Amino acid sequence: MKARTSARGTLAFRTSLALLVCAAVPAQAADLNSTFSIDANVEIDTDAVDYGEGSTKFEQGGRVEANLRGEIRSESHFVRGKGTLILAKDSDTHTDDMWIQFGDDFWDLQFGRFEAIDLFPKGKDTLLVRAAPGEVQFYEANLSRGRAGTDGGQIALHLNGNNGFGFELATLFGDDNVDSLEGTNEDAVTGVRPVVFYNGDGYSARIGLEYKNVEFTDGSEIDQQGVGGNLSFSVGEALVNLNAAWLDDNSDPFNPGDRDLEEVLSLGANLVYGRFGVGLIHSETDYKTGSDPSGTTLYAAYTMPLFDIDNASVTFAVSGSQANDVSGDDSAYGGRLRFNYTF
Repeated sequence: MKARTSARGTLAFRTSLALLVCAAVPAQAADLNSTFSIDANVEIDTDAVDYGEGSTKFEQGGRVEANLRGEIRSESHFVRGKGTLILAKDSDTHTDDMWIQFGDDFWDLQFGRFEAIDLFPKGKDTLLVRAAPGEVQFYEANLSRGRAGTDGGQIALHLNGNNGFGFELATLFGDDNVDSLEGTNEDAVTGVRPVVFYNGDGYSARIGLEYKNVEFTDGSEIDQQGVGGNLSFSVGEALVNLNAAWLDDNSDPFNPGDRDLEEVLSLGANLVYGRFGVGLIHSETDYKTGSDPSGTTLYAAYTMPLFDIDNASVTFAVSGSQANDVSGDDSAYGGRLRFNYTF
């Protein structure tokens, strides 16, 4: 009888312990606030672009974008993640954003594939046409901004103050997702990009530095550093962006006959008012030898609902560009019709 009673007592104890654990799990989960969402959209662009006499191109492109987002929070910390799948019209399928981020309201770390803070926001840049793209360079303080390649990596540290100030230190390594010149293979990529920002009442300011070095197996290298800044402010119901970026290039040339890039200065201003946006970008390129070309690009876009249907829109966009001191065509212009449906 004693042995049987002991067995029953042991079974009762184990059952009570199991019930206690089961009761504790929901209680612990109740202390966490978790969210999860899925959304997708399809976008189709039909373009007509003229880069000079006999070079008009009519093209159609597009993609389906699917996003998965999740976040879980405790009283003092959070963990969030995002994944974006791109199904392109040209049958290319790839991952866009894919990252995990964790920390608290003051600091956090981000690992994966993402874009860091934009130091040269272009507003409603549905279409940007640029004349003499092989000669006039545009720099937007984005050499190390992110979205690394297949074998690349990114880590970013964020600090957020209570007075509107914040800091981001973004890094990129391994593969920068930029096509190299034919016949060259990347050996190592290093990118560092510290940014300080301030968000005030009706305005914000950002300034940052960046450094990028790419070593190639043939002994040549890309060695560049730059600085960029942005001021955004509201004028009534319109948002205005003023941008400036300067690039210093100390790269070792791939071929002795190449024109070595020395400096690039780009300035931009744009305005977004409701469905309408307009912008202007001017860039000056300084080469070590030969002429120093410059270029100016103007762009505008207007979006309107499609048949008054929620989440469906059509955008009309135009862009024109003029270049100076170039060897080829010095002008380009184009138009775009974009349909977008979010579901």
